[in-house]
Amino acid sequence: MRVVFRLFYALLLLGVFTVGAWLAFQKSIVGRSVTVPDLTGKTVLEAIRTAHDLGLGVEEETRRARPDEKVQKDRILSQQPEGGSLAKPAQVVHVVVSLGAAQLKVPDLEGLPPRAAALKLSQQSLELGAVSWYRDGVQKVGIVSQDPEPEAIAARSSNVEVLTNRGAPEARYVMPDLVGKDAEQMRGRLEAAGFRVGSARFESYEGIAPNTILKQFPPPGYPIGSREVVSLTVSRAADLAPPAAR
Repeated sequence: MRVVFRLFYALLLLGVFTVGAWLAFQKSIVGRSVTVPDLTGKTVLEAIRTAHDLGLGVEEETRRARPDEKVQKDRILSQQPEGGSLAKPAQVVHVVVSLGAAQLKVPDLEGLPPRAAALKLSQQSLELGAVSWYRDGVQKVGIVSQDPEPEAIAARSSNVEVLTNRGAPEARYVMPDLVGKDAEQMRGRLEAAGFRVGSARFESYEGIAPNTILKQFPPPGYPIGSREVVSLTVSRAADLAPPAAR
């Protein structure tokens, strides 16, 4: 009986010791833990003050700093442990700071036509803005100036305005009356003068000799430049009559 009593007493002491050790462990781990504050969006100095009040430390990981379009420069972008998690007093919260929006350099657009400039800007996340132009037969054709200037720092999707030279002013002429004249002769004269003549349209017209100009565009008296296309409607030989039925 005495042996049973001693065994029961030993088991009781072991149980009390186990419960006490567990409670002490819970108190040291859980009872003394603090909730990590959310430090994102704060400066490092503000984060240090906030964390210090809770007995936590803050360490900036400068090598991991990176650009971000939403978080301002020198503001905390991320942290570890995350906000809302539990940590022991004196534990260090590691933070990563934003470098701000990515800084883009405006490319040099000199000499490019507007379409090529727009493509080059889009590759840098920039856009072509207002395009102003003038004509000068001496200066090089293409973009001659831009705003912002090359190598300037610009934000994403910013506009770059340009001034471009379209070359020598285009000469303008008065369209002559070609109706009723020989199409081949007129085509040769127009092309010799630097005009572009499109493929002729042929129509049958009774009483008109073949290869005679019936219509023209632009019409007579219309101002025309050498880069415009002259369209002609030309007569052709009358269609042969169908053979008579036998």
